[in-house]
Amino acid sequence: MSPVSRGRKRKQSKARQSGGRGGRRQVTGHGFDPASYLGDLAPVLPRAEVEDTLERRFFAMPYHGTTIGGEDFPKLDPADSDERGLLIKGEHPEYHEALADPSFEGEIDGVNPRLHLALHELIANQLWDGDPPEAWQAARRLRDGGMHRHDVLHELMAVATEHLHPALVRAAPFDVDAYRRALNALGRGRPTARAEPSHPTYQIKVTLADSDPPIWRRLSLPGDIPLDTLHWVIQAAFGWENDHLHEFEANGRRYADHGYRAVPGTEDERRATLAAAAPRKGDRLRYTYDFGDNWVHDIAVESVEPAEDDPRVVCLAAENAGPPEDCGGIPGYYNLLEAITNPRHPEHDNYLDWLGEEPLDPTAVDRDAINRALESIKV
Repeated sequence: MSPVSRGRKRKQSKARQSGGRGGRRQVTGHGFDPASYLGDLAPVLPRAEVEDTLERRFFAMPYHGTTIGGEDFPKLDPADSDERGLLIKGEHPEYHEALADPSFEGEIDGVNPRLHLALHELIANQLWDGDPPEAWQAARRLRDGGMHRHDVLHELMAVATEHLHPALVRAAPFDVDAYRRALNALGRGRPTARAEPSHPTYQIKVTLADSDPPIWRRLSLPGDIPLDTLHWVIQAAFGWENDHLHEFEANGRRYADHGYRAVPGTEDERRATLAAAAPRKGDRLRYTYDFGDNWVHDIAVESVEPAEDDPRVVCLAAENAGPPEDCGGIPGYYNLLEAITNPRHPEHDNYLDWLGEEPLDPTAVDRDAINRALESIKV
């Protein structure tokens, strides 16, 4: 289907859509197999327990494929303990080079890579098996308080280290009851991640990948903005219409909309912030919108400054118009521009008809209009 005919179909269907924050589509496929998370438990568990088991095991092992040292493992079974270990190793690309060297005995950023992976695997196994149950209860409290999954695992690993260390070093008996009490206390009586003071003000530059001349927006916004809200900021800044799925990617982790149905392999974008995904100046993340047209946005953190008293999102600068929806991605967009400026182009009339009465100026960008749209987004 050509971009023009796809666009006509979109325009016809939009009359039947409610607009706004709607238009979410059911996600299927992506290699997700509930049987790999339930095994023989599926026929015997009550429905509520099935849902809790899926949630618990998916939190422990949200990925089905990984790359380690340049070698791809596209489809692994999280129920298999050996393959689970590979998936955990794949979550830590910063350790791969050291792990490939049998003689490496040092630390990376103050952490022993092999010990860290062993502890991660210990916690993942406890969450997978639901034993002790206090591990999942603690993880859920921390997660529901706004803590990033990776940080939740670190909290659980810290408790495990505290109680395992005497048993390993001094051969002292492992006090299971004390360990369970410590897990039960985790996350209680402490501020949640959302209740902490606001993160500093971020300045980011969002550039549409492969655009030439570059299509970009420079934005000022609070660092504690959740990624689901950042999604709406980018939609407003580029004039997108939220007709398609999207996801963020940062440091090997993927985040998507879990409000309707979770995309397997992703974490909930509502529970991660810009500051958590890209904590420092110079950090980068990627936002992809519409997996058909594949609009990839490179996001670079240009500065991190003290928090403002009145947190808000502002477009500081912008260049070039955002492309129209459903025009075929960057290649289709440039073909469209060539067609409308060349009367001899075979699709000249079709594209003009598709665009309608409103002219398309690829260099035009109305920053005031962008900021008016951003004002409606609550941060």
